Amino acid sequence: MKRCLIILLFLCLNPLFSREMGEFVKDIQFAPLEFEVPNISSTTNASGVEIFSLKNAEFPIVYADILIYHGKKNLGKRPVEIARLLEDSWELSGSKSYPKEKFLETLEFYGASFSVSVDYEKTIFTIAYLKKTESIILPILKSFLETPNLEESLVSTTKGKLTEEINRRNDNVTSLAKRKIREAMFRGTILGTSMSKTNLDQIKMEELLSFQKEILSATKRRLLITGDYDLKSWDKFFPNLETINPTPSEVITPSTISANVSKDGKNIQLVEKDVTQSYIALSGVLPEHNHPDFYAIQVLNYIIGGGGFNSYYMREIRNNRGLAYSAGSFTEFQESYGTITFFAMTKSESAKEVLDLMKELIEPKLIDSLTEEELLRAKIAIINTFVFQFEDDKRTLASEIRRRDHNMPEGYLQNFRGEIEKVTLADLKRVGKLYFQSDKMITTIVGPKSIAGFWKGSVKLVQPED
Repeated sequence: MKRCLIILLFLCLNPLFSREMGEFVKDIQFAPLEFEVPNISSTTNASGVEIFSLKNAEFPIVYADILIYHGKKNLGKRPVEIARLLEDSWELSGSKSYPKEKFLETLEFYGASFSVSVDYEKTIFTIAYLKKTESIILPILKSFLETPNLEESLVSTTKGKLTEEINRRNDNVTSLAKRKIREAMFRGTILGTSMSKTNLDQIKMEELLSFQKEILSATKRRLLITGDYDLKSWDKFFPNLETINPTPSEVITPSTISANVSKDGKNIQLVEKDVTQSYIALSGVLPEHNHPDFYAIQVLNYIIGGGGFNSYYMREIRNNRGLAYSAGSFTEFQESYGTITFFAMTKSESAKEVLDLMKELIEPKLIDSLTEEELLRAKIAIINTFVFQFEDDKRTLASEIRRRDHNMPEGYLQNFRGEIEKVTLADLKRVGKLYFQSDKMITTIVGPKSIAGFWKGSVKLVQPED
């Protein structure tokens, strides 16, 4: 196996083979890997916290994630900047017992690491520590959650850092494109709203403290723990919270996104930026994660653009025509919706040719011509890649939580490979007609204003900060 990898690396780097690399990789055959999904232990403690654990005593280290189900989607009509400002300030402010730098410095002294993340769905506290320091670390962490010490001076400093981040967020073409796609696809929602310097400046401490209190009062909580842990040490860590009516949260469905696509999909959204390499994207709507079409979409996406050098996008756009350095596609599945994006980066003068080819490669004509051999190759590759969901215990626990959060059926992880194997060519044709249609997608291009003339009036010119 090692010799095969060395040969493959040599051929990939050899200029004589570079143009045919896609074809070379395509012909390599691998049998499906055999492996067992790890068995996760789960329980609910006296305070109502769900605990998911995987024991691994190879090293005397404990890894823990505390999930509190209150995040950006619970902001309501409050500025989205509150979540990010709280996230970056909270960690640095420490607790009443361990204020400001004393909190992180004490953790670092004992070899522990800590971080806070306020995500869309939930707030996550991540910690790693040596088992022998557990009796010291847990009270410090508990003080952070029970008596937070949000410092106004640190909030002010964080505002300055975030302002500089906003000033520089358009420097990277790919990041800019993804932000503008998100703003267009999710317009009118919290998820589709980007930070602004004006809103950031106007946020008051009372708003941050109120949102922080909401997070710490949320009753849906989970503990993910792995390594050389002792669950008894966590018995009294979580307080008994009174059940309260949950804060109303934003709900995004395929219909929400489709309405935006219908409104904006008629014209090309050209984000003006003076670059020589333009980023081109077609973005469409998919169903929710637990939809029956999920497996067929995954397979078809792999064949068209998600499979790297095995995909049509890489082979036809990059290898055979030399029109792009990078081309492909990716899907995102959430509890109540999904999205798909096809993309390519090309020199600006080739933008029209590449966009036309991107559309051609997802037309029913091509999808209807797919073969059993291509289907089998894609299914084996997806099944073999699935093993990386379990490459470490933390990722394994995260996969199980994602299954539960997205209302996937019991045994989803165990049955995933079997469901992929069931996908047929007829399934690919069906989902292709439903979800892989360029006329039901938003077209976004980041490039110079001069390329607008390629499409004669069907371009909506926008600025990065529009």
